Amino acid sequence: MKLVNTLFIVASVFLAKESIANCIRVTSTSSLSSDAIAAGYTASSWTGASDTANSKNIGIPSVISLSSGTFQDAGTLLASSTLDFISQALSTPFTAQQVLFRCAVADADSIYEMYATNGDNAYSGMYTVGDIDNAYYSYVKNVAFRLTNTKTGNYYTRYWQSRKLTADDWYSDGTYIYVPASAFSGVTIELFRTESISYYGNTANTYSYGYSQPFGYIDFKGPGVSANITDGADSANHYDGFYAYWPAGWSLYNTGTTFVRGAMCKVNDYPSVVTIPSISVPLLASGTTSQANFTVSIECESGAVSSTATSTTRSANVSMGFLVNNPTAVSAAQSLGLTTSSGGLTWLLDDDYGTLDSIASGVGIRIYSSNGTALNLLPSLSSFGTGNPGGWYAFGDITSLQSSGTTNIYSGEFIASLEAISGQTITAGSVNAQLQVVVSFQ
Repeated sequence: MKLVNTLFIVASVFLAKESIANCIRVTSTSSLSSDAIAAGYTASSWTGASDTANSKNIGIPSVISLSSGTFQDAGTLLASSTLDFISQALSTPFTAQQVLFRCAVADADSIYEMYATNGDNAYSGMYTVGDIDNAYYSYVKNVAFRLTNTKTGNYYTRYWQSRKLTADDWYSDGTYIYVPASAFSGVTIELFRTESISYYGNTANTYSYGYSQPFGYIDFKGPGVSANITDGADSANHYDGFYAYWPAGWSLYNTGTTFVRGAMCKVNDYPSVVTIPSISVPLLASGTTSQANFTVSIECESGAVSSTATSTTRSANVSMGFLVNNPTAVSAAQSLGLTTSSGGLTWLLDDDYGTLDSIASGVGIRIYSSNGTALNLLPSLSSFGTGNPGGWYAFGDITSLQSSGTTNIYSGEFIASLEAISGQTITAGSVNAQLQVVVSFQ
């Protein structure tokens, strides 16, 4: 009998599972390599853009004035501020080299910053107003907002837009890509008067912004993260990764910004340049001054209340002041102690005071009313003192009525005086300084 031996050959075919490289959210240095740490990168816990995690220091004026009627034109810019991502994206600031995300090197072509308005909320980015391009309804009646990405220059819309992150934005140790806070964009927030009133939640005469929904967000997109957020996706229903993977939420919530509505005033006319005659160092040192007069005109609605008292639901009080709008000049005056106990500035200094040899030092400009009273100046509109020591004056105290009718015209005469600063050494040079005339509810 023939024996047939059957050899059974068993072959096993192993299918290697494809390695999937997902980006991760970084909250501790355990996610960093020794090379990344040696390069100066760090990591720590961060919350993400929850409804209330916004920065409370965003540079928007603490009081925003709204006319109760149509005295304020539609499209009037009420306030604006440019926010830095690192210090103002969330309530707890980042540091520039704080790593927020880590991805595999193979993911280098698939990493994006995404940005959009808060498209699922009628008061925070769902609907555009009809009278201002790319602006959206806010919670306050007659107030629209517009957001601009500071790195692309594009307006935020309800539909997600992308900015591709590149090797210029991140650090790589050859195995991983580390995306730090410095990779992300800041934002410019603008607030406008709008006559579109289809959507609003507040009409009060005084309202401190307490609506917690952000105006817009930044999201991070990479392999394994925010899968349904793509260019053009509607933020009303595409929000993967919220809120842990979203490192910025731009909001007015609890920033101390108060909207005041009532009979108001606006600057009507002022000189664009005030030229003070030249004067020698010896004359300044002897106490001689050089002066130039200028006139400011304001227009007020009938019934506007001239006062420095804090506005209430019953009385919208209008004050006038001169804002030193150059940060170098503000800082220099503060460092020299040229301030009041309420934080107002007593002197206007050169825009580059103390930074250039060509700039005169030991001298500054004081502003006087027509009766010779030295006026204090405003150092900021986002946080400032009250009353005369803070730089605010009842408009009727430093201007006088010139004509009345549907609206009233007031005019004030002022003196810009170049003087020696007591206790400082005077050096020759130029003096160029800026002031902004401001009228505002208190």
